[in-house]
Amino acid sequence: MLDTRTALVLNITEEAQARLREVIDARNDAGLALRVFAQGAGDNLARYGMTLDGEQLADDTVLEFAGFKVLVDRESVEYVHDSTIGFQDGLIGTGFTLQNPTYEQAPAGGCCGGSGGGGCGCHR
Repeated sequence: MLDTRTALVLNITEEAQARLREVIDARNDAGLALRVFAQGAGDNLARYGMTLDGEQLADDTVLEFAGFKVLVDRESVEYVHDSTIGFQDGLIGTGFTLQNPTYEQAPAGGCCGGSGGGGCGCHR
């Protein structure tokens, strides 16, 4: 388990940051933040998801980026720590991805898009 005295590290590529600002701006709701959530699935596997959320919970870790916030609930911090959020735009799909060097994606259904590839339903 991640030591609670250790700061949560979450990397977001420049392209993903730009796309997130676009998505949040398009919703015209200044209170929206990106919520990243995860749960362990055994044997160094985790299920990840991302969504837009307007409600910050009391136990959320809040990370500030230029133009948006990221919320991570207490139970997800261990699985999200050291992750990188990226953006892919390809033939198979367009959306946000999350990769973690410690935990592999759990098979099918491991993300909010249901593909198990770390994608997000916050599509452009």
